Amino acid sequence: MKFSKSIFIVILSLILPLLAGAQEAETDDRPVVRNVLFIGDSMTGWLAERLNAYGNENGFEVATVVWDGSTIRKWGSSPRLVSIIGQQDPDAIFISLGMNELFEADPEKRLRSSLDAITGAAGDIPVVWIGPPSWPGHDKGETLNAWLEENLGEGHYFRSLDLALPRQSKTNPHPTRQGMIEWMDAAAAWVQDSGAVRFPSLRMPEEAQMSRGKTFIYKRMKESL
Repeated sequence: MKFSKSIFIVILSLILPLLAGAQEAETDDRPVVRNVLFIGDSMTGWLAERLNAYGNENGFEVATVVWDGSTIRKWGSSPRLVSIIGQQDPDAIFISLGMNELFEADPEKRLRSSLDAITGAAGDIPVVWIGPPSWPGHDKGETLNAWLEENLGEGHYFRSLDLALPRQSKTNPHPTRQGMIEWMDAAAAWVQDSGAVRFPSLRMPEEAQMSRGKTFIYKRMKESL
């Protein structure tokens, strides 16, 4: 069977990107995650559900622990953190914390020991920290974001402060459900492109898809972890 030159060019245009992608994957030595532990404050639930929807499409699962109203200091002082990590045995730990400390003016003084406790509990497990978004009506947050980004290091901190996300009200920092989806979509793309870890692949789930993994723990603000 003879192929015309135009058909050959079309076939070649389809094959070359696949070959390039395979070659890029072979040279990418970042750890591939199959089991994610996602912990954090009230922002975490919908973020983790969106990330688990990615997991359903791409071969990884997300275990979630939401502690409503929690802070970096609360997680850093919790005796349960080490045991939670041990129980879940994740390939990567995703963290959503900082919303409730967004206005902190001296994080080095007030949060250093807590941050060290969290990263120390993680040990050799890579941490990916999803930074807090802005607080509507306030222009603070740069100090905390810059401090976290500097101390966590390249590939470990996703800056969310500049994202334009739809919120539940004009003064509510919590994004709407759609805002959470947009937020996690942006973070997932960043992880795959620039993060310290990578997913097996990154096929996007359906636009509104969210799902919970086998482990989803929710603690109220006044409950202990």
